[in-house]
Amino acid sequence: MKVVHLDSHISWRGGEQQVLYLTRCLHTHGHHSVVVCLPHSMLHQRSQEAGLPTEALRMRYELDLVAAWHVGRYLRRQHVEILHMHTPHAHMIGLLACKLAPTVRLLVVSRRSDFAPGHNWLSRYKYAHPGVQYVAVSEAVRQVLIASGIPAQQVQTVYSGIDLHRFVEIPAAPPLFPTGTRVIGTVGHLAGQKGHRYLLEAIALLTREEPRLGLVIAGDGALRAELEAQAAALGITAHVCFTGFRRDILALMQSFEIFVFSSYLEGLGTAILDAMALGKPVVATRAGGIPEAVQDGITGLLVLPRDPRALADAVRYLLCHPEHVQTFGRAGRQRVEQYFTVDRMVCHTLQVYAQVLSDASA
Repeated sequence: MKVVHLDSHISWRGGEQQVLYLTRCLHTHGHHSVVVCLPHSMLHQRSQEAGLPTEALRMRYELDLVAAWHVGRYLRRQHVEILHMHTPHAHMIGLLACKLAPTVRLLVVSRRSDFAPGHNWLSRYKYAHPGVQYVAVSEAVRQVLIASGIPAQQVQTVYSGIDLHRFVEIPAAPPLFPTGTRVIGTVGHLAGQKGHRYLLEAIALLTREEPRLGLVIAGDGALRAELEAQAAALGITAHVCFTGFRRDILALMQSFEIFVFSSYLEGLGTAILDAMALGKPVVATRAGGIPEAVQDGITGLLVLPRDPRALADAVRYLLCHPEHVQTFGRAGRQRVEQYFTVDRMVCHTLQVYAQVLSDASA
């Protein structure tokens, strides 16, 4: 198969990691798989570092007709059969591009967010297209798409996967807090739906009882200055470390006693999977597809979204019960190995490709 993966994000998030995993594995399995992405994006840089076929393309906005024309010309010249679109802007650009590429037999859109598609005319056009197969990263996301009017047979659940080979012999990261600090942490884009504001409020409650507590917030985004100001207003600046984007993220996460995830909108949360693979207990919210990864009382503790006190109570419980930290960590690692590996994700994605192509040929 000839597959093009279209991605319009400049930054590095869980979705871009999945694109890289999928492209690399398809390439290894003998499929011609190419990443088309922004020229100065992290995905472009890492795809090139991995030696994968990569095409740089400026995609300035959702209705970028110039970008669509370039993609369409590339698809037609390369006789591409499958166009897999991984971001909202890529979705629109890809649909327009395929009008110029009759060789494309299958359009696939990955959906990683658990909120319903918008109601403006662009969204209605995108999601009313009858020839698109949707890949949802969790059953929760699948149900949101079906509820928005997309036929159930056009939406398949394929869980995100992680590469367990990355979790062997991870070097230690330099400490961010003084010796004796009990470090908990989170990883993610600094955006509103990630709920960092509620996590900071929870830390303010916890540090009244546990002054040795330290919170690492790894990741970057538009809300960083606002969150730093909130930490200062709460009087917890000394207890919180904003690291920005880190390439040594697994080494950093290795230092966490507990992994905390405070999103109120979440498709699945690949950072949670990384934490579980590291054997870390998870405190997270019941948002979106998170409960499909984290089993409450088995691999971690789940609380309602936007509830700082509930977050604080769950973290406090694990800090006071180290025996659960160990058992939750072991169970989390086993769950990842069973359901959330790259091999499983690639296998299920290939099944989607093959089934739809088969149905189209019948």
